[in-house]
Amino acid sequence: MQKLNEICSCESKANSETEFVGIRCEKTKEGGALETSIIFPLGYFKDDTALRELPEEELRECVVNLFTVLSNPSLQEQIHQDSSVSTFAEGHGESEFPMVSYLNVIRNFLDFGYLDEKEILYKKGANGKISWGRTIKAVRPVITEDAQNLVYLDFIARKVSYNEDTLITQVHKFCVHDALVKLGFLFGIDPSEEPLLDFDYDLFCNAIHSKLAKTFNDRDLHLLADLARIVEYLAGHKTEDGKTADDFYFGVNKFAPVWEAMVDKIFGKLPQGVAKDKFNPHLRWNDGCRDEKLDESEEEIVLNDPKRSTLRPDTIMVMECGGEIAAASPRNDNAGVYILDSKYYKYGLTGFNSHLPGAESVCKQMAYAEYVETRLKEIPAFAGMTSHGVYNAFIMPYCADTGKWDEIATASPRNDVYTMKCVGYIYGDWKNVEDENRPYHKIHCILLDMKSVMRNYANNPTAQSELAGVIGD
Repeated sequence: MQKLNEICSCESKANSETEFVGIRCEKTKEGGALETSIIFPLGYFKDDTALRELPEEELRECVVNLFTVLSNPSLQEQIHQDSSVSTFAEGHGESEFPMVSYLNVIRNFLDFGYLDEKEILYKKGANGKISWGRTIKAVRPVITEDAQNLVYLDFIARKVSYNEDTLITQVHKFCVHDALVKLGFLFGIDPSEEPLLDFDYDLFCNAIHSKLAKTFNDRDLHLLADLARIVEYLAGHKTEDGKTADDFYFGVNKFAPVWEAMVDKIFGKLPQGVAKDKFNPHLRWNDGCRDEKLDESEEEIVLNDPKRSTLRPDTIMVMECGGEIAAASPRNDNAGVYILDSKYYKYGLTGFNSHLPGAESVCKQMAYAEYVETRLKEIPAFAGMTSHGVYNAFIMPYCADTGKWDEIATASPRNDVYTMKCVGYIYGDWKNVEDENRPYHKIHCILLDMKSVMRNYANNPTAQSELAGVIGD
């Protein structure tokens, strides 16, 4: 069996948007043997050495956490359509690997064994739970000598008969074996007994649908749905000789959109009734006769590229003062509009200036802030706010120290604390960074611990207040 710490590694390319993150099992060029590798994103571990020093049980939890994040549909919903979380397998024209179903099938097998076809039998004199209703109807009782009592000398008992040779059981055994071949190392167990059946899509589907039609137990219904997803995947993933293939891929070629979506879930905060697109600057066109947004032009429709003429900030975090959005200054309880740009860059691990955001990103952040400044008076929810309360920040991943993780575990068993720190700010020398009326001229660089983000990326007011304080200070 493969050792988990030997097949795991960290994503290493600096500022890369094409490095794979996830799990892949593929044949090596020499000998054609299967080789499995699991790649974590930037900042989850300091380096490969730190990863390999972890106890296997702790590393196993990290791997499951990675798979949970990559399979979460709520993250995919927040990612722009042109950079969606698509699996590596999809890029090869194959069916998406049903990771969640595979893990569910293994867990169900470990907890409950194989899915058996069972039949409820009621027999006279059989061992089992007595069915008093059937006994009273079918068995004549004996009257005692004093005629005071009725005594049943025989009973109708309920007995469950299991038929392990049924088709659905064999289909389940096939899927369990396939799941353990692919992911058994995660649970420290070898593949189960070899299945008796070869893969047959029509036969397997018929067996699953037949069982579904007469099953009312929720646990079995969920299991059958997982078996159906696995069968569908295997049908689209065969070798040349028609066998089910053992190689598979599950992950993303671009982790940057995942990082952006998680940060947005944690820190995204808008006043009621204010839509995020209110903060999107647009390009306009004026030919002397008309003035219009470029994204409303015929050319835009033809190009079908909404990003061509519209800028979209990653995350907007609006902090209120005293329950209402108020006039803000850099020292007024951190109330204001915080424009956050998530950067999946390597600076948090290397400290190299070359791994910081560049001029294009800086100019876009300035454009966002200036646009917000011009629109504050037009949005009723921002009445009274001035440019004093508009802030800019880049959010980049890093790996918190082990000692800090001990503090987190002690302070927050719920995993809702996020380790963050400000390491400086970027500015353009064409802007006056001493202008207290426009604090957004400084784009603060905030490092956020990747592991704590991936453990819990729900909206978090405490983290929002902490981030505002870090930027405001």
